[in-house]
Amino acid sequence: MISMNCWKNPIILFLYCIFLWGSNVLAFSNPPTVDKILANGLRVLVFEDHSAPTVIQMTVVRAGSIDEVDGKSGVAHVLEHMMFKRTETMKEGEFSRIIGSLGGQENAFTSREITGYHQQVHKDHLETIIKLEADRMQNLVFKQEDFKKEIQVVLQERLLRTDDNPKGRAYETLFAQAFQASPIRRPIIGWRNDILNLELSDAEEWYEKWYVPNNITVIIAGDVESSTVVKLIEKYYGETSKASLPRRKPRTEPPQVGQRRIKLSAPAENKFLLKLWKAPVISKDSGDMVYENDEVRRVVAMGVLGVLLGDEDTGILIRKLVRESQKAVSISIGSSWVSRGPGYFVIDATPSAGVSIEELESEIQHEIKNVLRMRLPEKYLNIVKRRAKADQIYQKDSLMSQVREASLFITNQRSLDDSKNWLKVLESITFEDVVGVGKLIFDEQKSTVLLFYPQKLREDKL
Repeated sequence: MISMNCWKNPIILFLYCIFLWGSNVLAFSNPPTVDKILANGLRVLVFEDHSAPTVIQMTVVRAGSIDEVDGKSGVAHVLEHMMFKRTETMKEGEFSRIIGSLGGQENAFTSREITGYHQQVHKDHLETIIKLEADRMQNLVFKQEDFKKEIQVVLQERLLRTDDNPKGRAYETLFAQAFQASPIRRPIIGWRNDILNLELSDAEEWYEKWYVPNNITVIIAGDVESSTVVKLIEKYYGETSKASLPRRKPRTEPPQVGQRRIKLSAPAENKFLLKLWKAPVISKDSGDMVYENDEVRRVVAMGVLGVLLGDEDTGILIRKLVRESQKAVSISIGSSWVSRGPGYFVIDATPSAGVSIEELESEIQHEIKNVLRMRLPEKYLNIVKRRAKADQIYQKDSLMSQVREASLFITNQRSLDDSKNWLKVLESITFEDVVGVGKLIFDEQKSTVLLFYPQKLREDKL
């Protein structure tokens, strides 16, 4: 199954697909019509939208690769695949066949922090998709033959996304080197050797531990009546019992005390540079989403900084190094903003022909220092803030993006009001805030640099 994204830039799209469910793109503004927790702990969110006769269901399990243990990386993703096999009442693949017969769409994703399953159908089929999803959330059947097939599918997926993908391999290496204790150092799809050694019992144990009602949220959005939705959720989930969840032990990343540099080579056409800095992030313990909150203010200012440097139209690095000096073919920026794990800020840059990776890295450092030294006109800062705000506003017409955003807040135990409050904080951000977070982030002793050098593809000898 593939993950979805809200990013327009293809490099940031890659970051999203490989590493994180969530982004600094916010869309949701309207409160849910219903936000209810059943007696067994299952949470139900309903967003009524009668603009089109469709309904979206997203079922979010608050468990992802960040909850895995060493030696069993990838088990969350493998189980996601198993969820499309069979249940006590459905034959192999029947779930997808039914959704297809209804003219609907479906998909699933595994991220560091959650596993999500979603369908979109005509509103007349609301009960059908709730019944189907509740069934596999409670009655999945584990067969060795199914498990072996899906292991091979996942291995092939890893081959395409990582092993044979220079950028995928580079990001995997970057995160493994940048983080030592935090589980975000492991790839979501899992290390190849771990996948090969997973057993059916590992997937079954994961299902029994995490796929319990008090760790699940069902989000329904579209042309529905809230009272009907609640009755259907209670009908199909109400008989399940609350369970004790495993204790999530903190695995805090120790302070970094020196720059880490990696050289990586693989068959490819282009050289490129990845540079990651540790960065602030909002968590469930960060407090209210208000400007006066130092932690929140830094993260929102970091979002403005990302736009200031890397926006495709107005970004300083793009203007200076891609358009004017033409030292780079492309430069992209990505960052985390809400997470159960540590935060990061990443620059992804490809030098032009004749320009070394080291030269481009030096040019990027120079331009960043200039930004942090000079005071930009207030007019320019307002343009940057409007660009950052526009990314949020343009998403509001997408029902699916609203559902995605709700899932992001849920998994991080944040208020759904964070979206509109984020925009309020954004309005108050000053250039001093942007410079302050820039000086905090861009500490070379707390950076990890990956220099990618392509290997020439070997030609078959005649």
